[in-house]
Amino acid sequence: MKKSIQLQLSNKAFDNLKKLSKQLGISCDEFATLCFEYVDIKHRGIADAAKKITDKNKKEALDKKDLSQHLQQLSAEQIELLLNKAAQKKKN
Repeated sequence: MKKSIQLQLSNKAFDNLKKLSKQLGISCDEFATLCFEYVDIKHRGIADAAKKITDKNKKEALDKKDLSQHLQQLSAEQIELLLNKAAQKKKN
């Protein structure tokens, strides 16, 4: 039984998917299926790449949290100044 999913790929991943499936003479769906059936998450390159992604996501989450805390500490005047500067940048 076939299942269907939708992936959000980077441009590089999408280009590789098209190029490699064409080289193998199979469809993009067939090639993606092969990749998911045979991928080894213990492979050092895959594990390292996954760690980079999780580290990046954690840093972004911390940055957002720090920004939120910082904004809560600002006075009304400081917030107004920030909003005015943002509006000026948007105009330019």
